[in-house]
Amino acid sequence: MIVTIKNWTRFQHYKARRPPWIKLHRSLLDDRAFAELSDYASKLLIQLWLIGSESNDGTIKGDIEDIAFRVHRDSTDVLPALQELALRGFIQMGTDDASNVLAECLQVAPESAPEGEGETEKKQTRRKRRVYPSEFEVVWNLHRRGPKAKAHEEWRRAVGEVITQEELVKALRGYVATLTPDFQGVHLWRYIRDARWEEAHEVPGALKRNIVTSSTMRVVS
Repeated sequence: MIVTIKNWTRFQHYKARRPPWIKLHRSLLDDRAFAELSDYASKLLIQLWLIGSESNDGTIKGDIEDIAFRVHRDSTDVLPALQELALRGFIQMGTDDASNVLAECLQVAPESAPEGEGETEKKQTRRKRRVYPSEFEVVWNLHRRGPKAKAHEEWRRAVGEVITQEELVKALRGYVATLTPDFQGVHLWRYIRDARWEEAHEVPGALKRNIVTSSTMRVVS
């Protein structure tokens, strides 16, 4: 999916990517479309502007789970807000996604539905959470980084085919031991997909850890 910020070159134009700040135009105060956005949709729009500044043209690439991870919200909250922003003309989505956005929004609360029924259905949808296998939860709790659904897919492909659950847990524990405040590690899905357990990871400081046996070894200077 590709999300494009409307009028990006008019309001946000930088020579370099990832600027330390973005421009928030005063014209928003008189923008009725912006004022009529729901509270979360207006907040998400500003967050999308920040993410969009990481590219040269304000485009954001990735799936719903990726965007949800960046804004620290559940995908069931992010999708309706994206739909609202697309319908209001603040963003553009890929051709297929845009048509789905319109169709899904029209189905959320039809005019014939009794008052309050549409809101109840939306709340029930938001309460639904994906259930993952307990074995994957063990892996996820070791390194909760990146989209969880994507990590589960890579875990499902790898475990039993290229590595056992026990070997993955041992290797991941060793990898996590090497992380520092300056480097929080790659996303879990990428760690599994790229078979990072085959790399030699060093623990900062005087100690190193064997990622296969998890035994601690003293460094000889």
